[in-house]
Amino acid sequence: MSADDILFAWLDDSMDNLYYLDKIEGETRMVNRNLLELRELTDEIETHPSRYLYVPKTTKANLLEDLNAFLATVERADLKNVLPIAFESPHILSSFRKILEKSPEELQRFDDYRRQSMLTRVNKWLNANDIEPTYTSKGTTGSTRQNEDDIQTDFGGAGGGMAGL
Repeated sequence: MSADDILFAWLDDSMDNLYYLDKIEGETRMVNRNLLELRELTDEIETHPSRYLYVPKTTKANLLEDLNAFLATVERADLKNVLPIAFESPHILSSFRKILEKSPEELQRFDDYRRQSMLTRVNKWLNANDIEPTYTSKGTTGSTRQNEDDIQTDFGGAGGGMAGL
């Protein structure tokens, strides 16, 4: 499955969108309660619940943990002094990123950190569900690095793509 797809599902905060991992195809599938054309997929998920694993959404606690951990690594005094203000905003992540835009290198470092952190959580979630992820890079299998673009599971193909969209 594509790490980008599962991270998208993990981070989608829309209450109308639910995501399921198809254990056979390795795809992340979206169900939206307002889209009738996805009724067939909903029926499939209800008929074969052992085939589909609900993909949970990230929590505000996870976000705050990531932001605080990253903040602890910031060395630039100007950023280190201003970033805590983002925590007072109702839109913490967008405020944090807006402050980091002053330093494109730090913004990229934050994006890389956040992706790695989320992939670590996805890895733990997969393992907790008895799914052993295998990370691959272009043409290489068996890598244990978690920042690669594709994930294969021990039960299926490396299909991919957001089905149901």
